[in-house]
Amino acid sequence: MTLIYFLIVIGILVFVHEFGHFIMAKRAGVRVEKFSLGMGPKVFGFKKGDTEYVLSALPLGGYVKMAGENPDEEPTGASDEFQSKTVWQRAKIAATGPITNIVLAFLIMPFVFMAGTYTVGPAAIGLIDKGSPAETAGFAVGDVIEEVSGRKILDWEKAAMLIAVNPDTDISVLIDRKGEKKTLTLHPELDAERHIGTSGIYPDIPVEVGKLKPGLPAEKSGMKAEDKILAVDGATVYYWNQFSTIIKDSQGKKLTFSIERGGKRFPIAVTPVMDSGRYVIGVEPIIRMIFKQYGFIESLKLGFDKTLEFIDLTFITLKKLVSFGLSIKTLGGPVMIAQMSGQAAAAGLSSFLSLLAMISISLGILNLLPIPVLDGGLLLFLAIEAVRKKPLSKKVMEVSQSIGAGLLITLIAVVSYNDVVRMFFTK
Repeated sequence: MTLIYFLIVIGILVFVHEFGHFIMAKRAGVRVEKFSLGMGPKVFGFKKGDTEYVLSALPLGGYVKMAGENPDEEPTGASDEFQSKTVWQRAKIAATGPITNIVLAFLIMPFVFMAGTYTVGPAAIGLIDKGSPAETAGFAVGDVIEEVSGRKILDWEKAAMLIAVNPDTDISVLIDRKGEKKTLTLHPELDAERHIGTSGIYPDIPVEVGKLKPGLPAEKSGMKAEDKILAVDGATVYYWNQFSTIIKDSQGKKLTFSIERGGKRFPIAVTPVMDSGRYVIGVEPIIRMIFKQYGFIESLKLGFDKTLEFIDLTFITLKKLVSFGLSIKTLGGPVMIAQMSGQAAAAGLSSFLSLLAMISISLGILNLLPIPVLDGGLLLFLAIEAVRKKPLSKKVMEVSQSIGAGLLITLIAVVSYNDVVRMFFTK
């Protein structure tokens, strides 16, 4: 099913992207010879008018073949060839593909809010790690994060993302502390394993058992899902991360938990074991999510704002990557997209649509980058042509395309390597 959901995501995004090029080419009077969803050998196809519509064997991509599109083709001078059109017409054809991907996100996101979304509520701090950047910056339990780097925060998701993309960087955080507004400077540490920023602040998650991992101490001790953990060795625990820290610092010593189940309280003895370099007992928390559906008008506004938020975060990430403020190891490729597609689909329609919108924005913005072989590279060539009043030489364009292809192949190799490392070497 993960593979099917992945193909659905890629199929939709590629179709929308290529349809943008196709419809603008048609409007400009360019003859489109082929519209292919997928790459490689033809599986199915038919011809209507001048265009052959094809479904190809490899689902990772697609293309629109226009008459006279390639610079190495000898132009015949026909009025329906791509090269016969004005710079402005060709620029619109090149830009419409990625822009259509971005527009798709604006169209999808209102449906996310109408279908309903889950949230853990406002970004209220429930726990602060000792010695963490948050403690150093002066944060306190109960603070509510309202802004990060001038961007409004309505939930933990956005706060966590902005902290994650700013490792080893000073960021301003506006908090509400019992009605008093304060601005603190946070310097997230670099998480060496995940290559993102971490601050040591966590939401208020009650200490309730969700899933138990088979074969580990919690399951063997008789602990059950939905058990409430009230205390460890007689010390009351209030937050999941406080409880997790006790387990990690246990050094493998037997611990006695005070458990509440069905209104009754009783002790359970559990001995943590070492796993992946830390002590664990094999439990995950129950995260109490708030589900909310919105009306049509409110969904339009929230969807618009959320799409702008995705665009903003995409540009922040690109800026950080280019300036080496964020590791390229954070990037993922097809395998990561497939995993996320399966997880989002399992979580429900709104999660799947939200992921579709986010990836569509990433695809659109990536294609607008001024790199030869991408749409943005063609736009760069056309801008130079507009200034020079004549196109670049074939030799310059060929060399540029080769460099661009090399960069793209390198990027694909890097993200694929990252996917393999995450799958087989990261627990």
